[in-house]
This record gives sequence, structure tokens and C-alpha cells, in this order.
Amino acid sequence: MRHLKYESLRRQLQVVPYWPHRYTHKVIGLNEESFRTSLREFEEQFPSLRIVSQNESRNSKYLACTYEFEAKHVDEIISLWVASEDLKDCVRVM
Repeated sequence: MRHLKYESLRRQLQVVPYWPHRYTHKVIGLNEESFRTSLREFEEQFPSLRIVSQNESRNSKYLACTYEFEAKHVDEIISLWVASEDLKDCVRVM
């Protein structure tokens, strides 16, 4: 059922003229070991996910990770967003 909330994203991506498509995905979470562990598991779940940057906030409270994802079709991107919901201590997905 969670995938239904991403129907708007699905419609936006269906106009992409070519697949596979390189998609940029960003997650922000608490700069804690639980978030980092969760990120490692997330990365293992999506083999074509490649980290582009990883930055701490000014006060080191948050960690932001930007990824590039080589998706073969829209459903892979939706799956990426659904899996992002399960990241421990995640505060924002973009």
C-alpha cells in the first residue's frame, strides 16, 4: 500500500524519454550509528546505487547522503523511495 503515495512521482517519471535512467536520490538522517548502519543495508539492497556525496550538517547533528541510481524502469525508483522509509533515524528523503 505504501507505494500508492508515490503515484504522483510515478506519473512524473513516466515522461522520461529513455530507460535506463540515472536518478538522483538524497536522504538526510541523524548522524548516528543506527542511521549509518541502515544506510549500508539500504545500499546493499540496491546494487546500482552509487554514493555521490556524504556531508554532515554544520553542527554535525545530521548526515546527508546523495546517491545516483541507475534505474531500469519507474518501479525501481518507487522501490527506492519505499525502502528509504525504513531507514532508521531518517528525517527527510528527496
